[in-house]
Amino acid sequence: MIRNYLIAIAAWCLAALLCYLPGRLWYLKRKKTPVSVLREVCLALLVCYTVGFLSQTIFPEIQLYNYNNGGLTLSLLFPFRGTLTLGKDGLHWFQTFDPLFRCNLVPFRTIRSYLSGAAAQSFNLAIRVVNLLGNALILVPFGVLLPFAAPKADRWKRVFLWGSVLIVFVEVVQYFIGRAADIDDYLLNMLGVLLGYAVTCVPVCRRWKAQCKTEA
Repeated sequence: MIRNYLIAIAAWCLAALLCYLPGRLWYLKRKKTPVSVLREVCLALLVCYTVGFLSQTIFPEIQLYNYNNGGLTLSLLFPFRGTLTLGKDGLHWFQTFDPLFRCNLVPFRTIRSYLSGAAAQSFNLAIRVVNLLGNALILVPFGVLLPFAAPKADRWKRVFLWGSVLIVFVEVVQYFIGRAADIDDYLLNMLGVLLGYAVTCVPVCRRWKAQCKTEA
């Protein structure tokens, strides 16, 4: 299971990098100004990481099947919605899930249910811990990379703003594609963003950020 997730993320990141690099190189060539290698590396990593994050939250899963009868079928699996297939028999939609359309706007309701054991009947302890820690840590790299990639965003308020834009966008899209939108996901994700930014405030990272600003 984890291997499949990692392969899917790597595929999306590679596709993002192949699309991003030509455009960025063209832009830098036209700009003709000094380039910070550290900033460019962090910017490329930020693009790849963001696309990888979106691939596991709102992007459909892409699958390609080659059946024995010679039929090649492309499938797009939309989480909690269904599967769209394109093959020699045409385009087909299969409703494989009942959409949730669930929205929780009460802060800490989901977190309390996980911590109190109220969700124990549906999820075991390991799943609850993974969900809480995963949501809290998944955007730590975003908070680390953003100040290096965008020196003008090197303030916690701006990191908070851009993190909010990303998280709210994902939550809204998840609701409309039939998944659950939860304010607690926002809180945990934002905690990770701010933890990542806190890492960049240590002295050595400050020097690296100053280098990015000087050469930007």
